[in-house]
Formats: sequence, C-alpha cells, structure tokens
Amino acid sequence: MEKLINTMFRAILYVLLAVGLHLILIYFLGIRMELREPGVIQTLFKMYLLPLLLGFVNCFLLIRTGGIKHQVIWFLGMMLSSFLLLFFFKVIQTSGDSEYGAIVSFELLPKYDLEMLLLFPRGVLVVQSVLTFYYLIKRKEILNRVLV
Repeated sequence: MEKLINTMFRAILYVLLAVGLHLILIYFLGIRMELREPGVIQTLFKMYLLPLLLGFVNCFLLIRTGGIKHQVIWFLGMMLSSFLLLFFFKVIQTSGDSEYGAIVSFELLPKYDLEMLLLFPRGVLVVQSVLTFYYLIKRKEILNRVLV
C-alpha cells in the first residue's frame, strides 16, 4: 500500500513539474489568451482535464513498470511535443506581422484562443495516447518474456 501511495505522489509531482514547465514556457513566449467570455475558464478546465488525467495515468503506469528509461521517455514525449507545438503557435501568430504577411487579415477568434483552447489540448491528448500504446506494447513484451 505504501509503495502505491509513493508511486501516486511521484506521478503527481512529475505531472505538476511538466505543467509548471509548460506554464513557464507560455509566459516567456508571451502567449496570452483574452479571457473576456465568462465560460472560458470552464471550457479550459474541460479541455485540459482529459489530457492531464491521461498524462497522470501514463506516468503512474510507467513508474510502476520500473526503470528510469520509461520515465524519461514519458517526460521527453510530454515536454518535447508540447514545446514544439507552443513554438509553432508562436511562429504562426507572429508571422502575419511581417511585410509578407497573411493574405486575409481578419481575426476569427482573439489571438491564441483557438490554439490554446482546441489545438494544444488535443495535441497533448494525441501524444499521451501514443504513450499509452507504448506502455501497452512494453507490458506485452515484458509478459511474453516472463511467460516464455
């Protein structure tokens, strides 16, 4: 029981570390959302709940399988893909300011709202789903080695 609780706390700390690093990068990139609408906070919570929950479950399962290799794979998979997405969003939003800017210059949504409300959580969800499949494949390989 104590080992289970320690594993849960480690998974929570890893996820909080990943979220903190994401928030620091978002701050330094200057990505700001305009939270004028009253339901935006609830929408943010709903959109980020599943990726965070899946990230916690993946981290928990990979910690239980043992080995620092799996934990590093989870952390790098989580961080590198998300950092690349955030840098991509920043480049996309700032590329229209140059003289070779976009052909159509109207805003459907305020700056970064579409990216941070729809695209980023879904991108993280896809990465976490891939990490879940990675865990399932690794678990099957481990079981095959034990049974054979």
